[in-house]
Amino acid sequence: MILKTAIILAGGKGTRLEEKSLEIPKPLIPVQGTPLLERILNWLKKNGIERVIIGVAYKKEKVKEYFGDGSKFGLKITYTEHDENGGTEDAFKTAIEKSGVEDEDFYAMNGDQLTDLQLEGLTNYHLQKGSIATIVAIKLRTDYGIIQVDGEGDITEFQEKREVSNALMNSGIYVFNKKIKGFLSNGNIEENAFRKLIKEKKISSFYYDGMWFTVNDKKQLKKAEDILNQFGAHLN
Repeated sequence: MILKTAIILAGGKGTRLEEKSLEIPKPLIPVQGTPLLERILNWLKKNGIERVIIGVAYKKEKVKEYFGDGSKFGLKITYTEHDENGGTEDAFKTAIEKSGVEDEDFYAMNGDQLTDLQLEGLTNYHLQKGSIATIVAIKLRTDYGIIQVDGEGDITEFQEKREVSNALMNSGIYVFNKKIKGFLSNGNIEENAFRKLIKEKKISSFYYDGMWFTVNDKKQLKKAEDILNQFGAHLN
């Protein structure tokens, strides 16, 4: 099953992208010649999504002007505005309430990740679990060396940058049930709503071992472009 609505938070400044974000907002920063958010919209369209709510803040008029009503992308796009200095929880709450989302379940995500995830399997899992929130979880990836230490404090192994097989991280891609509204306030969703849902055992994880990467700084942008050079057909 595929849900019809997705919320994307696209209000970030992209300050770690330095000079690239001075003239244009992060969602419009080109990745291999195509704006980051456009690539996300293409992925959603490919997965059967029909309606997208984009939460905007920093240089919001440029985002609205570029994407318009979504017709040129085969989508219906509406916008909500949130405080660019506020938390993700407030941004999601604003998007849900002001756009009039009435779907029983819908997708939600940060607007800075690219993936080849197929949403049907994620959706079926979420509905089967009956959770209020399902987080797409991926293996933790670190840019630092990992040290293994024995009981005496002696180093037994040193591994350079790699995935950490026994630790998972939040991909920033979610499925929410409409009941999520009752858990949202004004902070960051990971620090408030998700912790409440953990206590109530109403939050699940969906493990994904496929292609996923985020674009938050110049190093990540370069990596994204390198990956697209090799596997672009899977992500466009």
